[in-house]
This record gives sequence, C-alpha cells and structure tokens, in this order.
Amino acid sequence: MKKQTLEIIIAMGILFQFFPSSKLHSQGLYLVSDTIDLVPGIPKTVDILANDSIPLGDSIRIGIDVYGTNGYIRILGFSGGSYTFVANQDGAQWGAASQYRGGYTVVDYTTGNYAGTGLIFRIRDLSYDSLYLNNINARFNACGNHFWGLGQEYPRFEVPKFSGKTTIFSSALWIGGLDQNSILHLAAERYRQATGSHTWRYADYWAGPVMDSTAYSIYQDTLWNYIWNIKKSDILYHNLHWADPGYQPIHDILTWPGNGDVSLGQAAQLAPYFDRSGDGIYNSMDGDYPLIRGDQSLFFIFNDDRNLHAETGGVKMKVEIHGMAYAFDLPEDSAFNNTIFLNYKIFNRSDKTYYNTYLGIFTDLDIGYANDDFTGCDVERSMYFGYNGVPVDGSGMPEAYGANPPAQSVSIIGGPFMDADGLDNPRFNGNGDQLCNESVNGINFGDTIIDNERLGMTKFIYLSNATGGTPYYLQDPSYAPQYYNYLKGIWLDSTQMIYGGNGHLNGGGNGPECNFMFPGESDSLNWGVGCMPPNGWVDWTETTAGNYPGDRRGLGSSGPFTFQAGAVQELDLAFSFARDYTSKSALGSLAKLRIFTDTIRKSFASNTLPNGNSFNGIYEKTGVRPLSVKLFPNPASTNVNLQFDRTLNEPVNVRIYNETGLLVREKSRSSEENMISLDLGGLSSGLYLILIETKNQAVTKKLSVVR
Repeated sequence: MKKQTLEIIIAMGILFQFFPSSKLHSQGLYLVSDTIDLVPGIPKTVDILANDSIPLGDSIRIGIDVYGTNGYIRILGFSGGSYTFVANQDGAQWGAASQYRGGYTVVDYTTGNYAGTGLIFRIRDLSYDSLYLNNINARFNACGNHFWGLGQEYPRFEVPKFSGKTTIFSSALWIGGLDQNSILHLAAERYRQATGSHTWRYADYWAGPVMDSTAYSIYQDTLWNYIWNIKKSDILYHNLHWADPGYQPIHDILTWPGNGDVSLGQAAQLAPYFDRSGDGIYNSMDGDYPLIRGDQSLFFIFNDDRNLHAETGGVKMKVEIHGMAYAFDLPEDSAFNNTIFLNYKIFNRSDKTYYNTYLGIFTDLDIGYANDDFTGCDVERSMYFGYNGVPVDGSGMPEAYGANPPAQSVSIIGGPFMDADGLDNPRFNGNGDQLCNESVNGINFGDTIIDNERLGMTKFIYLSNATGGTPYYLQDPSYAPQYYNYLKGIWLDSTQMIYGGNGHLNGGGNGPECNFMFPGESDSLNWGVGCMPPNGWVDWTETTAGNYPGDRRGLGSSGPFTFQAGAVQELDLAFSFARDYTSKSALGSLAKLRIFTDTIRKSFASNTLPNGNSFNGIYEKTGVRPLSVKLFPNPASTNVNLQFDRTLNEPVNVRIYNETGLLVREKSRSSEENMISLDLGGLSSGLYLILIETKNQAVTKKLSVVR
C-alpha cells in the first residue's frame, strides 16, 4: 500500500533510464506500471503514485516522459503525484493510433535509491473505421479526409487487403462557390496542413453536424468523432428480432444518429432510417432501422462550420456532409470485388445561395512506390486514375507492387444535380447521335423525368509533388482562391488549362483552352475543348507529353451549379482497382480498369447489380410508390406465397434468412405475374426473414415455419 511522503519534489523530464518490467522494487521503492485511458481533447488527472509503495517520510523526485507520441500525449499540469494528461490538446486532430507508451522514474533523496516503470496510454478514439468486405481494406475518417492516419499512421487503401501495399495515400472533398456579393466561400483539405506546416492539425472540416456556434465543444466532438459500421445482415437480424422480449440491438443500430438535438441547433433529421411508426423519431426498439447501401456500410457526418478554415483560409460555407462508404460482397464479380463506393449528401445549412458552385474530389494517388507514377483521365467514363509510369513498380521495397503494376481510378458516377430548367434534357439528337454536352458522362438524361439530370466529371487537373524542377503553376494550392481555381481548371498563375504538353503555354501546350488533363483518346466528341478538334496531337497522355514518372495528385470536379440555401446536393464516387498479370506494360491494368468502370457505371445508373439484385439494397429509393406484399399462409409448413399489390414488370429477387442472419433460400424471377410461391422444404421450424428486392426498393417480411 502506498505510504504518504512528507516531501515531494517534481521535475519534468527523464532522470534515469526506464526499466522494461512492469514492477520494480529498489530497497523500499515499489513501482507498478499504470494504464491510462484517454478520450481525445478531454483532460484526465491521474495519481501515478497511487499503486506504488514509497517509504513514509522520504523526500522524492519524479521524472516523467511520454515518448514516441509526436506530441499527441501532453502533460497539462501536476500536483504532487497527480498529473493531468490530454490526448490531442488542441482538439483538432483525431484518428491517432490506439496506444502510446511513456514512463516515469522516482528518486528517493533520503536513501539514494531510485526505480522506474512504464505508462501506457490507451486512446478511446473511434473516429475511424475500415471497409474490408471485399479485396480492398480502406480506412475512413469521420472528419472526411480518408485513407490515411492523419499524420499518425501509414496510408490504408490497401489492395489486396492486408498485403501492406496501397494505391491511394489520401482523398478529401472540395467545395466552393460565390455568394450574392461574389464573395468566395470554400472548404477543402489535402493533408490538413497550413502553408509551410507539416503538423496535420490545420483543418477545414470537423466531425459532426452543423449546430449553434455556442454548442460546439470538445464534448460534442467526442460524440461525433465516430463511424457507424453496419452490415446488411445486422439489419436483417434486427428486423427479425426487434420485438422479441429482452432483445438488445447492436450498438451501432441502437445509437444510429437518425435525429439531431434541435436544442443545440442541429437538424431534426440526420442519418437516413426506416421509420416503422412514422413518428419522425428514430427508435430501434420500435422496429426502426438504419437505411444503408451495400452489404457493409460506414456512416459519418462532418461540417465546415466548427471553426475557422485553417488549411485554406476560406470563408465558411456552413455545409454539413453525410458520408456513407459501402461495399458489396460479390467475390464472383471482379469489378465489384475491387471497388468501394462513397456517397456524400451535402446540406447547405446557411442562409446563403452559392453560385458557380463546384464539388471536387482530391486524391493523392500512390501506386505502391509513390515516385514512379503517371496520371490521366477518361472523359466519357467520368473517371481519373493513377498508373505506373514504368513497367515495374519500385525496386523491391515492401510497399511496391513490382512487375505487372496495378491501376487505380476515382470515378464520379453521380455528380451534383444540374440547375432545374423544367426539361428532361436529352442524351441524343434526332438522329440518335450522342450530344456534345454534359450528357457525355452525366446520368439521367433522356429518361422522361424532368430535372433529375446529374453531372459527371466536368474538369480534371493534376498536381505534382513540389520536388526539384516542378513548375510553380502545377504545385499544390495554398489559399482559398487557388483551390477554387483548381476546381475550375485554372492553374496557380491564374491561366486556364490548355490542351497538350503539361496543360500550360510554358509546358508544351498547344491549345485551345480545355477542361481535362491527359484524356488520351477518351473524349471522342471533343467535349472538353468546346466540341472542336484540339490543336496538334489528339492522343494526350503523360507519355506523349514527354513527362518523367513521379508523385502525382489528381482533382476531379463537377459543376458549376447553383446551391440554394437549405438545399441538398449529392456526390457518388467509386474507387476501383485493377491489375493485369498478362501484359508487360502498365497499360494492361489501365485497360482492365476501364472494363471494370463500365460495369460499375452501368450498375449504378440502372440500380441493378450484376446478379440482378438492387444496387441500392435496403436503402429505399425515394419518389417510388411503396411496394405492398402479403405473405400467406403464415405460419407455413411446406410453401408460402408472396402476393404483390400490383403486377411487377421487372426482375424480383427473394431471399430467406434464418434467425442468425444466414441466407438459406433464394429465388429470382422476372414475369408479369403478381405472385411468387416459395418452397420451404428442408427448413426447420422457427422464425425467418424474407427480403424482397426490386430495382428501386426492398421489402422485408417475417415468416414463421412450423413443422
């Protein structure tokens, strides 16, 4: 038991070498290592001597250090043996590693003896999580800057998963527009660094919804620096058991942020959910459940309103972004097995309308070894990509892919909605030819629905790491106007990108002004150069530009559009990976990537997966007449009938899950009948969940099987 000392002298710093064992006994001194749990931003006071033994009446000095933490663990103060620690003192950096080490030494001045032991700091930081359902292991951060550890860990867009090899370092959303007084408002991040800084603590975005300015606090930060991770099987299980006595939903269904705290200025409705009672209040114990996409989904909310924009210096937009990252469990389909998806819903919570608004996705594409890459874009597929500039990636280092290097793309499969014009804008002219306009890579053109057209990628510009010889005009931006210009395809020297070379008059460009860097021959209608042939060489790539491979970053943007006060916009992204082992050239992987992208874009636009199921899954599509299904007999023994309230002239997929969420029966059919009969042979007595999926929606029903 600890004995109270008569005199304690505190000195910061290490006085003696720390001992590796957890318990040390040195002639009367007996120290036990401490484990301290910290929540980022919340100070915690701990008496580190509380479980130690020190001779009564002796004078001691304590030497303490937190080492190997890069300043993430700090000591705010001390009194006697009690120290106040904090993780992430400035409240701006979450997403750190989960454990750090430190130690302390006690010197007994009375006897001359000393001892030391360790400190372990465990960080309760749930502000990041990973998708690893298919061949990709990708980290997402609640602050919206993805695929890396925000300066604390190595990048994690790992393909194949758990291989230690990655194709993306980081990726983040950019948005900017002009208010009615032509004042630029902008939020954007690259590495959360201010100009000249490399501390990764300078943010434009923060986790959580927009709220009253006085309501933001480190305590709200602890609530919203969180990723909700839910599988479709979790929801199916919940639907089957929510009314059972004693049932307790899993944490992320129970705490799903369906509603905001309006007393703090948060919106009443936040994360999407199925409201079984229709009362507008999410309550999983009433049978409500999250609406997700894919077979696994990560949900998070972030905003640009929490503080001043330290990375760009941009004026706040007061936007709130709901992010949903998701993947499909389709190992038999190579495209879907090597693609993850990200949907952003962007809410304008301000009282301002923004004009000439652009959305962009910035990505640092590192294909294994980072310094031998090329980049480019495919206009008609609405994607940009990174690929190896030489046939072999790296020179044997662990992160390199070696021979047959892969290619990685970022596709805008659904951009923001075009400004309403009261028309169903067509895709083809009267002769059936593709029009040379936004319909080249946008979606919902000519589908008979008025004002649902969505832009694709309308600009692509690349940036190069500022190493020796990199021209100023294509280096990273520093200030908000430069970020906004990049969204519009304008270089740092305020000149418009031009066709050829490196897109600049001083970089071998021939002109005219253009919207897409390195499109190859993917712009068959020359939409990116005003629907007229470019000057000089048409097949424009980094190779034809005469470039040397290097460290590349890309920005694909979509706009302009008008962002009304109180409105919501959407951005749908696909991140696809492809590797061709048959070609000696890196271009083989790029050709395979284009094939994968065709599959992904077709599935998204038609809301149909390759297996015939709905792309949207249990995420019901709004604006569609709800499907009503009667189940009889119920209970059933040998067969059960599903009767629809109308004739379905589309494919229908029916799956039966047992009480544990295991798929036990599946049937697909496409007919003009309004009834499906299911054989229950081989199923034991018990409760089952039937999931009925059409192109646009999904319905679940409980079935009791009695033998």
